[in-house]
Amino acid sequence: MKKIRLELKDDAYNIYIGSGILAEAGRLLAAITGRQKAMIVSNKKVYTLHGKKLFQSLLKYFDVSVFLMPDGERYKTIDTVKKIYDAAARARLDRKSVIVALGGGVVGDTAGFAAATYMRGIKVMQVPTSLLAMADSSIGGKTGVDLKAGKNLAGAFHQPALVLMDIDTLQTLPKGEFINGMGEVIKHGIIMDAEFFNYIKTNAGKILEKDKNTLLSMVEKSALCKTKIVSQDEKEMSGLRAILNYGHTIGHAIEAETGYKGLKHGEAVAIGMAAAARIAGAMGLCSQDTVNGQIKVLNSFNLIKPLKKLKTGNIIKRLYNDKKVKDGKIIFILTKKIGHAKLNETVPIAIIKAELKRILSEAAQGGIL
Repeated sequence: MKKIRLELKDDAYNIYIGSGILAEAGRLLAAITGRQKAMIVSNKKVYTLHGKKLFQSLLKYFDVSVFLMPDGERYKTIDTVKKIYDAAARARLDRKSVIVALGGGVVGDTAGFAAATYMRGIKVMQVPTSLLAMADSSIGGKTGVDLKAGKNLAGAFHQPALVLMDIDTLQTLPKGEFINGMGEVIKHGIIMDAEFFNYIKTNAGKILEKDKNTLLSMVEKSALCKTKIVSQDEKEMSGLRAILNYGHTIGHAIEAETGYKGLKHGEAVAIGMAAAARIAGAMGLCSQDTVNGQIKVLNSFNLIKPLKKLKTGNIIKRLYNDKKVKDGKIIFILTKKIGHAKLNETVPIAIIKAELKRILSEAAQGGIL
């Protein structure tokens, strides 16, 4: 079992990565919280696969209850959070209790937000079971839900007590969901670690075969990328953490425009990364090889999926709802080269429109090359 320590200004916690470590969840959590009440928040699909092992581990140390939320992004809402509140009240959770989020990003974000706001904040343990959640949402304390106006517009920073990543859960993950998570993994290589990007490119076959040693190494490297940024900019005050949103500006807009149906999050972000690469190329910020290299790797994992025809104007309108908009300007994260990205507040709207129109047209015709 590998351990990564995330040190923050006023907090710190451990991220555990290994095979078969769900059985260690109770012991590791009790070492932090003592013997308290715990409520597992999951969905029926994930809980059927992994809930029994987690429940039994926690039961050795905790008074355990379970709340199962519906599965899917469309349930990442305030209404679901209210139902978690009600379940927590029925279980008589108090301020010393802990919510244990077992599932993918939707479960982690929603349960995390409930924990951040129930009784003005109780502890949460993140137990991600999807590659997407392991690579991104389970680390860093961002919690939240979607509104009709856009994705993650209601939320709070609430760091977990600990994060436990059992890579054995990835073996039960459907191929489409596994590939979905690769969008966030590849993003980490593009924005801050060229060596990691090359590792992904070189080991694509083993990754897709879910070779255990390769997955352990990949998940650890991805987590190290995320923790390095979060430790330096926990609440996006310096702008450094914002680079984790590479591809998300357009990706989130596409998700909202499609009603969170048809495309998975990693697939929408992949289109967003391809668009951001094209925008950087059109502005002369990076070489065409840098643009093509990103798109080639995204395609090697079949991440850029055909997309129904969307209106460029509608996507542009949604871009103005992005959390990074400043003084009416759309701010993009752009790459100068693989392993280096930063915020750019001077992207001409004409280039955004032109490259977005081109990307949406290609996607509607079957893919981006």
